[in-house]
Amino acid sequence: MYGIIFVTIGSIVQAEYGTDLWLSLLEKVGYRNIVFCTHSVYPDDLVANLAKAAVTEIGNGLTLNDVLMYFGRCFIRAAGTFGYEKFIKRCGRFFCDFLSGIDSVHLHMKYTYPKMDNPFIYVLEEDENGVVIHYRTSRSGFPPFLFGILDQVAKDIYDLRISTPLLPEKPNENNEEGLKYRIRINFDNRNYMACKAMQNGAIALERKGNFLGNLKCNKQQKPLIELSNGILLQLFPFSLIFRSDLKIISVGYQLKQLFSRRKLIGHSLLEVATLRRPRLNLSWENLVTLQRVACELEIMLVTQNNDENSLSKVSRTMSPRSKRAEPNYLLLRGEMRHVKDWQAIIYLCNPLIDNIDDLSELGLTLSDLSLHGHGREMVMTGQQHTSRLEDLYERAEEKANQLQVTHELLDEWKMQGDELLYSMIPQSIAESLRRGQKPIDTCEAFECVTISFVEMTNMDDLMTKSALEAVNFMNAVFSALDNVIDQHNVYKVETIGNVYMVVGGAPTKNERHIKDVCMVALGFCDAMDELSMNNDTGVQIRIGVHSGPAVAGVLGRKMPRYCFFGDTVNTAARMQSTSLPGKIQISRVAYNLLQCFDGFICEPRGIVMVKGKGEMETHWLLRYQPLRKKSSLDDEESDFL
Repeated sequence: MYGIIFVTIGSIVQAEYGTDLWLSLLEKVGYRNIVFCTHSVYPDDLVANLAKAAVTEIGNGLTLNDVLMYFGRCFIRAAGTFGYEKFIKRCGRFFCDFLSGIDSVHLHMKYTYPKMDNPFIYVLEEDENGVVIHYRTSRSGFPPFLFGILDQVAKDIYDLRISTPLLPEKPNENNEEGLKYRIRINFDNRNYMACKAMQNGAIALERKGNFLGNLKCNKQQKPLIELSNGILLQLFPFSLIFRSDLKIISVGYQLKQLFSRRKLIGHSLLEVATLRRPRLNLSWENLVTLQRVACELEIMLVTQNNDENSLSKVSRTMSPRSKRAEPNYLLLRGEMRHVKDWQAIIYLCNPLIDNIDDLSELGLTLSDLSLHGHGREMVMTGQQHTSRLEDLYERAEEKANQLQVTHELLDEWKMQGDELLYSMIPQSIAESLRRGQKPIDTCEAFECVTISFVEMTNMDDLMTKSALEAVNFMNAVFSALDNVIDQHNVYKVETIGNVYMVVGGAPTKNERHIKDVCMVALGFCDAMDELSMNNDTGVQIRIGVHSGPAVAGVLGRKMPRYCFFGDTVNTAARMQSTSLPGKIQISRVAYNLLQCFDGFICEPRGIVMVKGKGEMETHWLLRYQPLRKKSSLDDEESDFL
């Protein structure tokens, strides 16, 4: 599905619901921060996924079908931006004409969007109260989206209100051709039916008038003869006529030249042709319904057995070298007309030939093409512009590939930028800033968090090494601490010199913050012990932990950082500065919170003089020893005793 769908939907959604909602929908479907390109192809299920996300985000009792209809209306409402509104307005005088000509609209758009997998729609039944349409698509669940498109077209262009008794949830038929739906659409169709009745009445009156005029004409006057099928096939030399059993009963003059008479007349259409557009089975029932749909038919020039007797007259007169380059089919384009008086269908068509090379490969000349079909002009124009178009197409294809590579690189760079940003600022805060929220508005007060400071105490030993060695060793230490952080639900605030700051319970509130931070502190000690065993220089750290209220947020515009403020931060720093190397000192407040969780072994340190606080009672956190679950064997032993 091309990006123009999502560009149009996004423009209307942002105009009516705001940019925040659209960005939220994209984030929910995994397309955060993407800018859709109109000529890029995206997954078919993206529309349905966006609709499901909108049901949750918008609410208001909307169903999935309601949102899909809304998306369809959005596409038409924004179509004028891309110049399609004028084209749609010229598709027919009545809404019923537009429904019959939708396939032509898709054919026109196919030149701009060559990879478009467009649906196929045509009118099955029509009456004064509406129509029944056939809708075939390869995408599941899209009837509501189609109805939204038709509803907006009917409202904006034809001033009609349409409705449907029930949108089908399941297709009436599902095969290799796609999902097929039969949909009833109700609207005021009286003007169209009246116009059609007038046309049919005018034809009947003309026939009657000709008949009466012939009876009253003088003997000197010759009556006007009716147009025979022979004259009609001379005017359309590539046309053919067939019965309800698809047996060909007559063909145009040029088809007789391309094929021996016995190869077409008397043979079934199924044996010599395939319906290329629309993609339907070649049957009488299908062809009768295609009265106002452009049809493309492939007439096979060589049968599958490739026997000499099965070749066309033109093929047999060509040289062996030419035979190797012979085309396999002749492509015809025109319309099917059901002539009830003949009990047959006549296919009025002209060949689709691009240039002189195609013409010579078919063994035709310009004089073989009818003057009224513009075939000659197309061949000459195509011959003049083929080379230029090929060059332009190659350049466009190259640019499209470069654009695709650029988009992939852009996505990769965005991911890398996001990872870097989230390493400095929490993801939720970064998303708020990206949506235009001011930094000061990100500040939030937390009733209780746990803050820990970690300091390397043997920095003097490291300074005896060279500067590069000291930096590498510090990087190894902080990387080991980062690995511990990744295993727990805590947030690394910053590193200042040889001090490392960690917080639990913010920016995402968490009732287990004291346990998480204490587990991280114990993990830090284990990681430093392991690092000391693998290096000549030992690593000594001291850790302080305190819990309490705090305020956090992003301040300023230059080099933004997510910072914490309040007395809890100062007290945690004092717990670290008064701790001892290799020890974890926790305040009385943190100790009391920790009692809610089993397995932590602590011992009192006593009273500690803290700068700015005076005397404080603290504890040492020694280890974590989870309680062993009592097994059934233990129960049996206790019973025995």
